Formats: sequence, structure tokens, C-alpha cells
Amino acid sequence: MVRGDIFYLNINDWQKYLLDLVSRFHVLAPREGLYEMEYHPVANEETARIIFPGARLTTPLKSFLYPAKESVTIDPTFEQKQAVLFGVKACDLKAIATLDHIFLDPDFVDPFYKTRRDNILLVSDDCPAPKECCFCTLMGGNPFPDQNFDLNLSFLEHGVLVELGSEKGKALLENAKGNYAPAEQKHLTQRDAQRNKSIQLLKEINKSFQFPLENLPSLIEDKYDSLAWKESCETCVSCCACTNICPSCHCFLLIENIGEENRERLFNVVRSWDSCQSPGFARVAGGANPRKRLRNRFENRFLCKLQYKPRNYGIFACTGCGRCFEACQGKIDVRQVLSLVSK
Repeated sequence: MVRGDIFYLNINDWQKYLLDLVSRFHVLAPREGLYEMEYHPVANEETARIIFPGARLTTPLKSFLYPAKESVTIDPTFEQKQAVLFGVKACDLKAIATLDHIFLDPDFVDPFYKTRRDNILLVSDDCPAPKECCFCTLMGGNPFPDQNFDLNLSFLEHGVLVELGSEKGKALLENAKGNYAPAEQKHLTQRDAQRNKSIQLLKEINKSFQFPLENLPSLIEDKYDSLAWKESCETCVSCCACTNICPSCHCFLLIENIGEENRERLFNVVRSWDSCQSPGFARVAGGANPRKRLRNRFENRFLCKLQYKPRNYGIFACTGCGRCFEACQGKIDVRQVLSLVSK
């Protein structure tokens, strides 16, 4: 077995495989929640309730690798149980590239992020039903993964295609109970037809939005003084929902809590998500704030994702998942903003 190999399991063998995984790992998978699909821990008897086909969930993958709030006080006993996460989509996997650049920088590797990254196995799947707010293809992506997964699933009419993406994925499949065999051409043809259908659907969804992806970094820079930024942020209320729900946003705040136990002072440093859309985010000592105005904070988010990240890492930090639009109280659509700035 090598990366890129694709195997086929029929429905019965797929269920056996799921039961085996649940018996050996802590498994999280999509399931119907109170309002929408949510990630839930899965027990043996619940495997039949796992629901895979569909769009990405609202919960971004970063929530499992980089919690909204955590203690980062050095603790040599810190451990993370190995877990398998199902239902991950291509947009979240692309966002991991940004998080890896930030938290696995060779000059300073974040031990908390690295531990979680090493101990989570990512089982992604194709996206057959993108939402109206999805625009991964406009950002150079596809509604199916091509990187950062351990195993990727493509659900067919009578079975599942499983593609190997890593050594961890190889071990996950080799130790599985149940029969699997190399995929046949008819299986690959069916998968490709489904993928092309999703691509065409995304093209139809986004046909009214136009902006030059290849020139976005220079375009954003050249349009720094454009009135389009002011017009686009008129309904923004600085609630920071866009950055909190974004799978690639990574800014954080460190808070030092000081307590006392047995007359000894105790220090606990807590890291929590921060947002460039917060009015006080850029404030420095003495009270100066280079981004005091809403328009400047709003524009900075686009500069970060579409100019700074490509310049520094060669990647866009927007993956087209559309979560920011879903969460935005002012219903600000990235596609509309970029189309307006591009004029």
C-alpha cells in the first residue's frame, strides 16, 4: 500500500470496518443534532446513525486542533488520546496548511497543537452537496480533498471508495476487519462523475461572482484606498463571528492568571481565540491603535488571507467554505466583497 492507492468496500464490509474502528479508537463523526449536523462521539451501537454525504459541518476542524480556550502552562504530563475524526471536507483540510505554517513553524513548534495534530486521524470525504454559500472552486479548490487527509472516502451507490493519504491512514486500513480490494475502473468512473457533478453545481451557485484569483494579492494591495471596503463593511458590527468560525484564523490572546495555594503563588497562562475584527485587537502600549476604524479592521482580514499569507507561505488562507457568511449578522458575503473590490 502506498499513498494514493484506492480500495473498495461494499456496504456490509464498510459497517464492519466502522464497528472495528469504534472498538479501538475514540471516534467523532457527523450526526443529526438539535439544529443541524454536528460532530458526536460514536459508540458501537450508533455507527448506523453516522451520516456522511453532504456539505461541511458548521464546526471547523481547527476546533479539534486548536481549542477556543486552553491552558498553555507547561505541563510535562500533558497527553492527548488518539482519535479518529470523520466527515472532514476539503475546505477544512486546506485550512490546515495555514495552521501548520503558524503552529509548526520550525523556529518554534507549538507543543499543544503538535500533540493534537499527531494524535488525530483525519478521515475526509467528498462533498456531493455544497451549500449556497460555498465557493471553494473560486479559491482554486475542489469539493473533494487532495491533501492533508489520512483516509478519504467517496460514497458510491453500493459501497465506499477509500483512498490512502498517509502512513497513519495505511495502518488504519491494514488493521481493519472486513474485506477490501483495489478499486475497479467502474468505481473510479462513478466517483469522477459524482465529483464533476459537484463542481458543476458550484459553478452554477457562483456564476454571478467574478474576481481574478491569480491576481488577488496584488489587486487587494492596489485597492487599499478603494471605497469598496467602506461600502462592504456598512453592516459589520464587529461581532468577530467571521474569524471565530473561520477554519484558518489563528490569532490568540494570552492571559496570565495568578492564584495562591498553600501560600505559594500559582501562575496559569490561558490562551484564547482573539480576532482582528475586535476594536482593541491592534491597540498598543500608550493607547495608540493603527486600526481603530471599522473599515481598516474589515480590510485587514482580507489582506491577511489574500495578500499576507500568499506572500509569506504561498497559500490563500480563505478556502471558500462560506462559514463566515453563515455566521455574519450583517450577511457580508466574501464573494460580493471581492467582486466589488475587483471592479
